[in-house]
Amino acid sequence: MAAPARYVRLMDVGARAAAVLRGVDARAGLLDVLLGSVFVLAGLATTRSEAAAGTSRDGVALALVLLGTVPYVVRRRAPLPVFFCSLVAIATLFALGYEGGALPTVVAVGAYTVGAHRPLREVLLAAALTNAALVGIILGEPAAFGGGELALSSVTFGATLLLGWTTQSRRLRLEALEREQGEAARRAAADERLRIAQELHDVVAHSLGVIAVQAGVGMHVIDHDPGEARRALEHISQTSRSSLTEIRTVLGLLRTDDGLALAPAPGLADLHRLVADVREAGLPVELAVADPLHLPPAVELVAYRIVQEALTNALRHARAHRAVVRLDLTAGALRIVVCDDGRGRAPDAASGHGLVGMRERAAVYGGSLHAESLSSGGFRVEATVPLPSAPP
Repeated sequence: MAAPARYVRLMDVGARAAAVLRGVDARAGLLDVLLGSVFVLAGLATTRSEAAAGTSRDGVALALVLLGTVPYVVRRRAPLPVFFCSLVAIATLFALGYEGGALPTVVAVGAYTVGAHRPLREVLLAAALTNAALVGIILGEPAAFGGGELALSSVTFGATLLLGWTTQSRRLRLEALEREQGEAARRAAADERLRIAQELHDVVAHSLGVIAVQAGVGMHVIDHDPGEARRALEHISQTSRSSLTEIRTVLGLLRTDDGLALAPAPGLADLHRLVADVREAGLPVELAVADPLHLPPAVELVAYRIVQEALTNALRHARAHRAVVRLDLTAGALRIVVCDDGRGRAPDAASGHGLVGMRERAAVYGGSLHAESLSSGGFRVEATVPLPSAPP
């Protein structure tokens, strides 16, 4: 259980980190405007002409400073165009003999932005453009910018691009982790809704089937056999109370925070009570269970619900006079067979919700279910549910 716990904690940390990143992105526009303004002021304050230190810059220098810094107000909207414009303007400024002051830092921020927000092909293009600009500076001002400066600048800007790309990769992993967490939560919710729907269907269908049959018996005999009618009403009352208890148990799964005490799920030990209810409803049932059967509780619940649904169908729809239920173990799997001698069923009736639910229950554990009308009359349901491997 340690690995799943670590995975859950990792997903939680990833979701929180992604939420923080979304909050930062929501303020990205304002931050970029502030950053661009700081770059403009820093560029104007730190650049000057090498030939005339302390003198005012000419219009060309001012235009290049502004061209290299103002685009950063939309830095994250168009990272590569902003970086390209800034790189060309600042490289030209250096090539014309001006000291760049803080402008190399501006280029580094642009390189980081490309690495952090653009795909790999654009990151590689930015690296190529950077090296081309550095070569252009050497050609324009070879005395001030030599091979050592070229190597140092190339490594620095390459590292900045790599840092941005690493940041982007981490952000994408966090976003993927958040999406995975959302998908897992949605799948879990869907599976839980399906499970609760199956439980409610099985409980309600069986109970209403028994109640309908008993109510019919009571109405038929109420005039000439009041005692039998009373027994039918008592059985209806007992079945109703039992069903309400099961329904409350299932619905309690939806509000476990209230501290609702849930009854244990039915299993093979409850089959005798189920068969007794069906017999009371008027359908004789023969039950044969291999002894002993030591099964996981979840598999016992699957077996109970399959038998319950099959007997309910036989009672309500098949007009059967007798049913047989057999459970045994075969080659590491639980085999469930329910047969009746009713009128059978048309082949297309196998798509009903009850049979679909039984198939889904068996499929959860890698099992299968086959239902067919018998040539001699009646209907047969056979399910096979593999048992989990025992721990060594």
